[in-house]
Amino acid sequence: MKDLIRAELVRARASRTVRILVVLAPVTCVLWAVLPVALMGADGPLSVDDRVRNVYAMAQQAYVFTLLLGILGTAGEFRHQTITWRFLVTPDRGRVVNAKLAAYGIVGLVVAAVSAPATLAAGALLLHLGGHPVTAPGVPAVLLGAVLAVTGYGLLGVGLGALIRNQTAAVAVALIWFMYADYLLTMLLPGLGRRLPTGAARALAGMSMENAELLPAWAGGPLFAAYVLAAVLAARLITLRRDVT
Repeated sequence: MKDLIRAELVRARASRTVRILVVLAPVTCVLWAVLPVALMGADGPLSVDDRVRNVYAMAQQAYVFTLLLGILGTAGEFRHQTITWRFLVTPDRGRVVNAKLAAYGIVGLVVAAVSAPATLAAGALLLHLGGHPVTAPGVPAVLLGAVLAVTGYGLLGVGLGALIRNQTAAVAVALIWFMYADYLLTMLLPGLGRRLPTGAARALAGMSMENAELLPAWAGGPLFAAYVLAAVLAARLITLRRDVT
């Protein structure tokens, strides 16, 4: 099993696309931190502490990159037909899927562990330059929640890549749903939206929204984990039974 995980990590490291996504993740988080800082003085239901926490919660914006990494690492094998050789070398498909989950869980954790400090440093600097409080109660929990959410999206990406084997379709579905549709539902139907994966992940990361109330972190975390687990179990079940050709 260690050899399988190591092979997945070597393959990921050798990919230029993976390297680009890993670099873009913290940069994107830093850029996103500008928005809540700009809104610090705006009228609305959020307190100053909520707005400060939202700055650091932008570390969760790395999620799109770990989601894509998980999808590309799985659906990409079906696209290039390397999955056939993978299963021939390791006939136990369950071990192959488990190795991918472990590898891209590690990759997701690395991305999260880089993005969180980058967001913390940039957010603190932006708040200081803007004359705003640099910290607030619960900031460490926000950063920890963001790391867990970003890592979880990597596992979710592996599950989606195994379920939707067409790489282009998997990427399109993931981006449309997790970047737009889920967010729109959270705004239009808050009672439903906050229980969807994106709403649960935002709650885990300690984010507060102006026009919608998210679940508390202690409820959002387990709910998001349940979504990830459901995708992983479905992917394992289908991958073990479905023809790969």
